[in-house]
Amino acid sequence: MSIPKAGSATTVRSSVFDFGRHVLLAAMPLLLWAGLGAAPLHADAVTIRGKAILEHPAGKAMVEAGRLVKAGKVAEARKKSVKEVRDEWAAMSPAEQKEEAERLQGRTPDPATFEADIVRVGELVVDGDSARLSIPTASGDPSAMAFAGLENGKWLASRGPMTLEVPEAESAPAIRGAAILGHELGKLAVDYATKLNAGKLDAAMALVSSEIRSRLATLPAAERKASDDFRRQQFPRPDLFTAQIREGGQLAFYGEKAVLNVISSTTTKNPDGSVTSSSETIVVAFAKEKGRWVIAG
Repeated sequence: MSIPKAGSATTVRSSVFDFGRHVLLAAMPLLLWAGLGAAPLHADAVTIRGKAILEHPAGKAMVEAGRLVKAGKVAEARKKSVKEVRDEWAAMSPAEQKEEAERLQGRTPDPATFEADIVRVGELVVDGDSARLSIPTASGDPSAMAFAGLENGKWLASRGPMTLEVPEAESAPAIRGAAILGHELGKLAVDYATKLNAGKLDAAMALVSSEIRSRLATLPAAERKASDDFRRQQFPRPDLFTAQIREGGQLAFYGEKAVLNVISSTTTKNPDGSVTSSSETIVVAFAKEKGRWVIAG
């Protein structure tokens, strides 16, 4: 995020998966990763390219995170990450951690290939207390990305490294802002949030895909309750969610799939006169199932 030196926070919420916390990255399509990576920069932001990235402490933290995850040491990698990631990991059940570890291992690039790509074409942008690393392809789209944050004077990995799939071509023009609320998918998202907010879980689950419902059915009672509780926390009040869609929503279409990204930002003035900005993104994925749009994973 590009903000005054006071600090920043970026939260990405996924409200469409059965395990909540452990699928934050899985819910972020390439367009969202690219959006995080394309934020405006401070005038004094520094771009480092090639081999020098491996000598920078942020680059070292990202590379180490990738090595640990690929080696199956996900818990160790999480303990060496920024506080937000550490808290997410600590809040997961053992079953959630296991599934998250498997997912991360599958999406993390091969360490040797990743380091070679960094030396070849890597770009590290250090902007205040945040850093982002990208491996651009010939078309300019990133094939892999990673993020780090400066915490108590030390660079720690935050997200990634993660390989990114080539984005699907949009099958229809994206819809933005208030127009989303008139579309059936905008109405579906608000209906889902409304039912969750009212505690009507069975009604809310009737709006999600059969795959998600099947996964939920296999959870032990305690884990199902934790999953339900977390899901309820992911959406703000329906009236606030509606306002956020109106102000910062974008609905993109990919054949029989669609993704709604809702970005909201807040700015807080600190006692010392500095400013802290934060950005929160709610991601809702949709898919057609037997001719009907549903909330999907």
